[in-house]
Formats: sequence, structure tokens, C-alpha cells
Amino acid sequence: MSSLTASRSLLNNTWYLSRSGFKKGFVFLYGTRVMDEGEEPVPEYELSELVIDFEGKALIVHGYSLLVDIVEYVFRGVSSNVDLSVLSRDEIKKLAEVGLVNAYISGVTLPVAYTRHIEAVVNAARENGVRVGILAERGTVSSNPFLVLFEIDSGKLYFEDRVLGTVEKSVCTPHRAGNNCVLVDARGYGNTLTAVEEVYRSVSSVKEAYEILTKPYRIAGVDEGYVEKGSASDLIVYDLRNPLKASPHSREDHLYAVMARSQQPDIVFVGGDVFFEFGENLAIPISRVDTILVKLKEEIS
Repeated sequence: MSSLTASRSLLNNTWYLSRSGFKKGFVFLYGTRVMDEGEEPVPEYELSELVIDFEGKALIVHGYSLLVDIVEYVFRGVSSNVDLSVLSRDEIKKLAEVGLVNAYISGVTLPVAYTRHIEAVVNAARENGVRVGILAERGTVSSNPFLVLFEIDSGKLYFEDRVLGTVEKSVCTPHRAGNNCVLVDARGYGNTLTAVEEVYRSVSSVKEAYEILTKPYRIAGVDEGYVEKGSASDLIVYDLRNPLKASPHSREDHLYAVMARSQQPDIVFVGGDVFFEFGENLAIPISRVDTILVKLKEEIS
């Protein structure tokens, strides 16, 4: 149905969330950016490599950003301190790729890692042409085109030379998300979507919760965290034609309810490419890691 490397994609007859609220119409992606959006697409857009008409029954929102397990994803709920020194660099990178795929298929299009295995995360991102965030001690990680770098120094959280606040207040758990929260810490969750849902439940306004979940994009200067001209083409699509996601969607509160349910997206775009579509990971090939876990059996037993 879709082309993973489509440089142009037209998502038509859909609802989407802009800064001014929900709109019904089209979203046109050109490479890594939303090139246009509005009520009716021009005929040229119909010639895109990927064209989907959602028949007015879909919702598109900007992708999220959370602090999540990447290399450590496979150990969630099992052990908080597994020694991976017996593994090769390639094996650790395979673990990183599994963690990245989990984040992206959950709609976390800018995953942020806090890990001792930064090199593996960076290599996995670079080799697959995706953007990833890193949280690290200040001065320990070099800048990289594939990185959005947050740093910790003397109990404070930094982006570049800007102090974002204290780590205690700026890094929050999903059930304690608030206006001061910069990074929602979803590490350790067996299901990343559960963490997203907890943010929506813990914040009184769905719109405020959404802005917390997209805040790292604004801080990094990528975009404003909404679906609009010039924004990053990191998008989450909920196809309401799916019987399991069918929902009233004629009013604003109906559409906010779709977001707050935090079901798995039907389609996820990362950098304009279809990363995940109707249950299938189309982007980063991941290998079986059970043999790697055998090597670590004593560590995780």
C-alpha cells in the first residue's frame, strides 16, 4: 500500500491537529517536512508516491518525545542494572535497534535515551537515518546531526547553553507530568503506550498533556509540535475506519478522546517515511535477540 521511502505523501480527507485546533482536510509531506496542509489539495499533490484518502475518518497528530529504554528495552521489569560487557558492539547495537523500533511504533518519534551505551544508540540511529535524543552528563557527548542532546550538570537540565530547570522538576514520571516537565521518563514501562496514556490521565487538559508530550521538539527548535506547514513530518495516524478504533469524531472533545486513549497508531511517519503501518514495522530491520539474552542468562536470572 505504501512506499517506505516516498519523498511525497498526500494524506487526504482527514482530521489533523494544528496550533489553531482540529482541522479537516489534507496534509502533504515532502521529505522531512510538512510542505502544505489545508482544506483541498492541489491536483499536483495527487501525483505523490503515497496517496491515502481516509474518507474523513482518521486523525493525524504530531509524534511524541519521551525518555525511554533503548538498549535496555528488552530488560524492562527484569533488571535495572545488567552488565553488557560480555556482548560485542554489534550485539549491543541490535538491542538498541529493538528499543528504537518499540519507541517508533508507539508513536514516540523522538525517543530520548539515558544509557551507558550511547555509541550503540547513535550508531543505530545513524545507520538507519533517524533522529534520536540523548540525555547525558554535560560535556561527555559530542554533537551529531542525528542527535538531540540534553545534558545534566550540577542537578540542572540543559539544552545547548540554556538551563531548562532542575533535573528533579524537569524530568518527570508519566503520572506526575506538569508544566515544568521537559522529559517524561517512561523507562521501565512494559508497554510504552501505557506511559503515554498515564500522561493524558494525570494532566487535567488533554491539550496540555499533548504539549508536554511534544515539548522536546519545541525546545530543540525542530518545530512547534503540531501538524502544520514547516513542521517535521514525524506524524501519528489513527485510522478510525479500523473497527477497534472506531469512535465518534464530529466534535473537538471526540477527537481529543481518540488521542487520550493512546491506542497503538495505525501509521507512524518518521522523517516523512512510513515507519510503521497497520501492525508492520517497515523501516529498521530487527534481528532475533534471544541468543544475546542466553549470553546474559546469569546476569538476568
